[in-house]
Amino acid sequence: MGTIPNEIRRLLDDCELFVTEILEDERLSESAAETRKVLLNNFLVVHTRLPQEFPARFDYRDDEGSDDNRSSSLGRSVPSDDASVSDYQDDGAPEYLGDIPPIGAQELTNNLKQGFLEKKRKDHSFFGSEWQKRWCVLNHSVFYYFGSEKDKQQKGSFYISDYSVQLSSSLRKDSKKTACFEFTAPGRRAFQFTASSPQEAREWVDQINFVLKDLSSSVIPVDDDEYEDEYDDIEGLSAPLPPSVAQVSQVSKQIRRQEKHEPEEDEDDIYEELPEDDLQEQVEETAEKNNQSASSSEYANYYQGLWDCQADETDELDFKRGDLIYIVSKEYNIHGWWVGELNGTVGIVPKDFLQPAYIL
Repeated sequence: MGTIPNEIRRLLDDCELFVTEILEDERLSESAAETRKVLLNNFLVVHTRLPQEFPARFDYRDDEGSDDNRSSSLGRSVPSDDASVSDYQDDGAPEYLGDIPPIGAQELTNNLKQGFLEKKRKDHSFFGSEWQKRWCVLNHSVFYYFGSEKDKQQKGSFYISDYSVQLSSSLRKDSKKTACFEFTAPGRRAFQFTASSPQEAREWVDQINFVLKDLSSSVIPVDDDEYEDEYDDIEGLSAPLPPSVAQVSQVSKQIRRQEKHEPEEDEDDIYEELPEDDLQEQVEETAEKNNQSASSSEYANYYQGLWDCQADETDELDFKRGDLIYIVSKEYNIHGWWVGELNGTVGIVPKDFLQPAYIL
């Protein structure tokens, strides 16, 4: 190890004096006392590993914890269930920008994308890694990051509508530099993340930009690839509907009018003319069968709300439990959304909140 400048050595000595002696007689909260213990352990590990550069100046024999526990607290960068200072150094107090309430990672539903990323600390510490593993979730217009996928509340969150996102290879100098992306906004704190691969980083950026495009437009965005594949997930929606009874009756009247204007043929005509009543009965039977087939196809498009759903955006459909919703399209099925109609209003609805209204 190279020679440490005297300024840094004096700074660390002052910090150790403050944590060891000055805070010893103070009435600290439970979290602050736990933080002090972790810092004392970290100082002890440094003295043990580097006795010449940092000789011990204080007695730590009264502090609880084994050598194994002390060494494990140094530079911890993986998620942990304990409230160690290393786990919170990058974010300080939990950051809930705007009016975003605390929420557990498993309480979030209809997530657009989620997974582990490495987040760059706001203020890099001497004792910890510059990057820390975080469970990240993109939910509607909010980006959450947790210590793990089982955390009861987020370490931080922010609205992505205020930011722009892009890949950035200048955040790191190691092999992961091509897997980094960054949120930036004028006058706001930037957020930097690293994915496990460049492809995953691109997927995160593409998904976030897709949501940003949706938030800035009053029209529901569609992937470019979806224009090429024309299909219909709902049976009978694209096929022309069978003729109604009124349409069939109108056709039969036109046939009768044509027959009246035709010239009279010889009495010994070899063709048999059906009675008018029989023709009308055949037309009505055909129309009834067609209407039954059309009704069965239409019933398959009706779904019932399982729970109340409060619309968060203008393009979403607000409905209550038990409401009967007609599904117009399922083109956003891969994102967990359908296009539905309720009382003449059309909007996107989460498919997980619906169940078939009829058993066919």
